[in-house]
Amino acid sequence: MTECKIVLVTAEPRFGARWVSELGLVAESDHDSPVRLAFCHTGLDELEDFLQRGETQIVALDDGSLGPDTLAEAYSTLRRWRAEIDCVLLTAGGSAASERNYESVISRSESNYGVVYRTLRRILLERIATPFADALREYVYAARDSWHTPGHSSGDSLSSSPWVVDFYRFMGEHIFNTDLSVSVKMLDSLMDPISVIRQSQQLTAKTFGAAHSYFVTNGTSTSNKIVLQHLLRSGDRVIVDRNCHKSVHHAMIMSGALPVYLESSVNQHYGIYGPVSKAKIFDAIDRNPSARLLVLTSCTYDGLRYDLKPIIDYAHDHGVYVLIDEAWYAHGRFHPALRPTAVECGADFVTQSTHKMLSAFSQASMIHVGESVKDFDAAGFREDINMHTSTSPQYGMIASLDVARKQMSIEGFEVMSRTLAFAEDIRQFVRESTPFASLAVEDLCSDEVAGDDILLDPTKVTIDVGCAGVSAPQAQQVLFNKYGIQVEKNTHNTLSFLVTIGTTESKVLRLKEALRHLSGDCLESGSADSGQSLPALSAIRVLPRAAYFARGEKLPLSGNDGRALVGRIACDEVVPYPPGIPLLVPGQEITAEILAAIRSYVEDREDLEMHGLRSLNGVPAIRVMCADEVEAGVRELEAL
Repeated sequence: MTECKIVLVTAEPRFGARWVSELGLVAESDHDSPVRLAFCHTGLDELEDFLQRGETQIVALDDGSLGPDTLAEAYSTLRRWRAEIDCVLLTAGGSAASERNYESVISRSESNYGVVYRTLRRILLERIATPFADALREYVYAARDSWHTPGHSSGDSLSSSPWVVDFYRFMGEHIFNTDLSVSVKMLDSLMDPISVIRQSQQLTAKTFGAAHSYFVTNGTSTSNKIVLQHLLRSGDRVIVDRNCHKSVHHAMIMSGALPVYLESSVNQHYGIYGPVSKAKIFDAIDRNPSARLLVLTSCTYDGLRYDLKPIIDYAHDHGVYVLIDEAWYAHGRFHPALRPTAVECGADFVTQSTHKMLSAFSQASMIHVGESVKDFDAAGFREDINMHTSTSPQYGMIASLDVARKQMSIEGFEVMSRTLAFAEDIRQFVRESTPFASLAVEDLCSDEVAGDDILLDPTKVTIDVGCAGVSAPQAQQVLFNKYGIQVEKNTHNTLSFLVTIGTTESKVLRLKEALRHLSGDCLESGSADSGQSLPALSAIRVLPRAAYFARGEKLPLSGNDGRALVGRIACDEVVPYPPGIPLLVPGQEITAEILAAIRSYVEDREDLEMHGLRSLNGVPAIRVMCADEVEAGVRELEAL
């Protein structure tokens, strides 16, 4: 049975000892609880030590012995170290509990310790509950006959077939018998949650510190589209990091919004987009007083995080909503070394890929709405979600979101402490035992953002292999083919490794062994690639929506005819994937620099997908606007 520790912070050791003893006696007689509650007491000086232990799950503060200042300091210490766990006020009646967010208030003089024990156990059991996952498990184990969709009928269509039973056995029976439909009313509806899905989302909001949280089963790409659809109307100005994910650009096409693009900082040596400087963000807000929304990505694919609080405060002071794409940072809430998160910094909307770093299935994501959204239209937001949500969602995916939330709520600090230790171990090994370099934040950032307090998410480990004369694409192939290691991504001279809560000591040992031998394995590859330069942003001539829906014409990317593309207006996004950051967006003027970069990616990077290119007589082409379409589009833009 898992043990959870409840810690009383008191300045009266005798009272603390009696409280612990009495509750311990009650706990010994509790044979039905799925968890074992253990009690202890401490003073303020030792509180941090207890908070650094993963088994600590509830802290009770004794305001009968702690003065107001000490009580405030204890509460602040708790929330700084463990934002996800519960805090109870043990009161003599002199404190205003409403001043802080306590999960419960208990009288210090309560003599019925059975009541105290059951109150504390209830608080813990509510936090570790998985309402939807439990209901799904209950339904499956009840073995009800299926006379509804999906057609495989809990896998019976496969298990009885000699042709596809091998797939059924490979996937496992629960993949199929948890694949259900909205006909099963006890499992609620993702389109209109009123029971177990709603309860799961409410628990999620509490865990992540949001006012509201929503489950999304088709990724953060769709989450971004939902938020932008909710906030923007045709012609609205949105200040957006050019470095943002392709889904944000898609959302602007759909909404008819006018993007005010921010030029990201760029590290040309490593081929990495960084954050936008604070000065550029503030200047864009000043120059666009009618802007409705600011969109930033934090952290980036490479782990670079903004100092968000002053940026969000500045935007709010000018009446601008803020959406932070935290697709790569769902874990940030659960360790003090990674906070504050975007929600904690006051962001209005935050999107997260729960599957990227936590334990949810692929495509499982969340939208968090911050406390700062005072006029939040929950009914309207639900309609925006439903416009993008399948009426046949994958129920296993919803359950995985429920379970991923529970895991981080109960053991997030512990698993993140282990994860961060693994990441530092890898970095230290690279520095001390290989010819490669482990890159820090100052290595990844350009001088443009040197004074902007940019931070690095340690779970993204970027290793420079080019400094040892090794080609990163070649190194990636060697790691995969010889050592069975799949990296997250690579540039021409770097390899990126994602250290997650699923990283194990054995995996770390195998990676170290591979890195130890990598430079020798790659000697035959010669020097590192020179790589692709990242082009500067060019002008937006027409609204992205007008460009995308233009009839257009296709022109070949290469050859003599390719020069005809320079100066034309793109109809489509052209995006190397991963990471999904566009080189070109609809409505943007094509420069010689951008054209050269696209050609370089197409010709030199067979390891990447290139989205948005068309085909003309069997060769890659770009769709561009015709002259009359450009003229109409310019008039439309000038009229805004």
